[in-house]
Amino acid sequence: MFILRLLFTLLSIFGHHAYSDDIFSTASRCKRQITASSSCILTPQATEGPYYWNATIRQNITEGKSGIPLRLSISVIDTNNCSPLVGALVDLWHCDSIGIYSHYIAASQGIQNSVNDNQTFFRGLALTNVNGIATFDTIYPGWYEGRATHIHLKVHVGMNVTSNTSGTYSGGHVSHTGQLFFNDTLTDSVALLSPYSTHTIVRTRNSEDNIYASSNGSVTIVSITQNSVMNYSGTVTVGVNSSATPAAVGGGEMGPGIGQMPPNRSNMSMPMRNITSTVIVTTTLTSHAGLVGTLSISLLALIYVFLLEI
Repeated sequence: MFILRLLFTLLSIFGHHAYSDDIFSTASRCKRQITASSSCILTPQATEGPYYWNATIRQNITEGKSGIPLRLSISVIDTNNCSPLVGALVDLWHCDSIGIYSHYIAASQGIQNSVNDNQTFFRGLALTNVNGIATFDTIYPGWYEGRATHIHLKVHVGMNVTSNTSGTYSGGHVSHTGQLFFNDTLTDSVALLSPYSTHTIVRTRNSEDNIYASSNGSVTIVSITQNSVMNYSGTVTVGVNSSATPAAVGGGEMGPGIGQMPPNRSNMSMPMRNITSTVIVTTTLTSHAGLVGTLSISLLALIYVFLLEI
């Protein structure tokens, strides 16, 4: 009888162990699938804002304006087939180091009913290469009251480049309008450096920005590499449906100088995280805990049986 009970307990241990291995195997497969598809997710749309203006095709959009040089590489993925979107036009614009937009310089400074200027700094378009990457030479953007530090962008698909010399295009459609964001801790450091340090407004953080919250801005935070104190490189991935023509996201942004949207200081919740990844981690941890618990209980049962037979 003792031997039978002993065999039964040992089978229980190995049976539970095999079950736990199945859990580990399933979690591992899920991890691989998530990793493979993590960049093939449709990026949320965001409002265009009030200061969009047509630009030309060019990589360098600084026009000699001061700021920390930033080479920004934007990888565009077509969510229809999870492949790089080749030959698309990424349309980029942002304010200068002290919160001024070109073509709207007076309006950016609060001058009402002002005439627009012909300046084009920090505006441009770049074609995606064979890897679906569009590259811009710009600066780390500044900021203005009521908005977190950000860059605007559109993705044009199906257009014809009409002139390489003048940098113009025609036709096509817009498949994505959105915004890119930056890590607040890094922006804190940038704010201490010239020329940014001359702009002494109270800066709005990501967690206080309504547009960051509504467009799940954590998805489009630019990953920055500091090549030196005054030279950065940045990368970000944007997933678009190349065949779609999504409706514009309206409202929410006023822009500098024309009636700021107040920061949403009640919205102090943490940015959204990758929920799927969290589930996988939890499953893996649960599997480990289950294995340890199962082995512990089975071993206790074995000891109990042994003591009964003594």
